[in-house]
Amino acid sequence: MTITTHHLSSIIGKLESSGWTTLRLEDVVIELDIGAHDYEMGVKQPVRFDIEVLLEGSESPTNDQIADVLDYEYLHRSIEKATSQRNTLMETIASSILESILIPDKVVAGVVCLTKISPMGFDGKFGCTLARVKPEFDN
Repeated sequence: MTITTHHLSSIIGKLESSGWTTLRLEDVVIELDIGAHDYEMGVKQPVRFDIEVLLEGSESPTNDQIADVLDYEYLHRSIEKATSQRNTLMETIASSILESILIPDKVVAGVVCLTKISPMGFDGKFGCTLARVKPEFDN
């Protein structure tokens, strides 16, 4: 997800400001015990996490200090929180992450992509993407 996702591109045109910023966390792979099938329970599978948030504005930080920006390490903390217990569905984890990443006032919208890199019993990859815009920006 090395560029702004098309999920966020549509909201950018609706912003009243002339600038916008995205923060991304990409290619985080965590071994998780996840899945609905009996053969998946108790077995860890690699899941990739890609997260992007949209902020209105693109002002330069005042003092080049982390306090001048949204500390985007909170993106990784949202993954840690959402994966702290076993879940059956990737959508449950993605929704939990999405709720967390939308908390800061500066955030307008977010996208969370989860991908089972090698799902048990299948070739290829399984994934889900959840995108959400804060109600005050969703016109």
